[in-house]
Amino acid sequence: MKSVSAQKTVDSTLNAIKERTRAYMELVEKFGPLFLEKARLQDELLTLEMVVPQIDATRISAGVPILVDEDFSQWAGSMQQAVVRLLPLLSDVLKLPEETWKILQEYLDDPDNISGLAQARIEGNWKHFENTSVQLGIAPYTTLLYISETVFAPVLCAIVDSLGEPLTNLAWDQGYCPVCGSTPSISHLSPKEVTDLDQLIGGGGKKFLHCSLCGHDWRFKRNVCAACGNDDNESREVFYLDDVKYERIEACHKCGKYCLNIDMRECEPHPHLDTVQLGLIHLDIFARKNRLSPISPSLWNGVE
Repeated sequence: MKSVSAQKTVDSTLNAIKERTRAYMELVEKFGPLFLEKARLQDELLTLEMVVPQIDATRISAGVPILVDEDFSQWAGSMQQAVVRLLPLLSDVLKLPEETWKILQEYLDDPDNISGLAQARIEGNWKHFENTSVQLGIAPYTTLLYISETVFAPVLCAIVDSLGEPLTNLAWDQGYCPVCGSTPSISHLSPKEVTDLDQLIGGGGKKFLHCSLCGHDWRFKRNVCAACGNDDNESREVFYLDDVKYERIEACHKCGKYCLNIDMRECEPHPHLDTVQLGLIHLDIFARKNRLSPISPSLWNGVE
């Protein structure tokens, strides 16, 4: 379980973005309340008895994420709580018509419906989202997908934190999350470490991928593309802007994908990895101009 409050980390990250780049002020004001409420709910869920899934070593060794085939009805109550807290903020961010907001509220109030959407998201069953969007009269279906992911995220993050050390020690070398199977939204190099020997500080720099949905961080090879597994140095490239080398784009010209990366050895305090991406849109724009696509699309990294 994480000792640092998610809410405090989000708050400090939002403030850092505003202080550093005034151009992002409007974006932070728009999305900030949503990020803060998600973090607040995650912190609250961690004070409760979360149902924790079993880690099956055989399935893990076969590359099957932990939450695949799980019964999501056991977390329906927590997800419905997230709907109550987050849907009004989502409605404001997405400027949903009042009628759409009411339709969504009624649909997600049914535990079977919300469990079904969670199951579909973990399985990558996009057809379920398409069909449900048509049923609810919401277009495009990616609107329902984003709303669902936002609602599920604090619950899944709390599950990840509750899994604790067994998850941290898991052997996993895939480019998708061992918990929920989602792709990474960002990667980071681990911070400097304090050793027991005379309290020396050094090391760090191990690469971790950060899940775009459940927030889990897992160790990954530094010289491999997380999207396609390409390890050819000639077809991979790193970009950074304005000599800020600790925030960069890791690009793969074989598959045309990119992932942002932050070197935590240069960051104090450490940023919230979901929130910090709001302040890195200039890197996304640069990547897009170089005909690269994000491994995990979001509302902001699709900006041309």
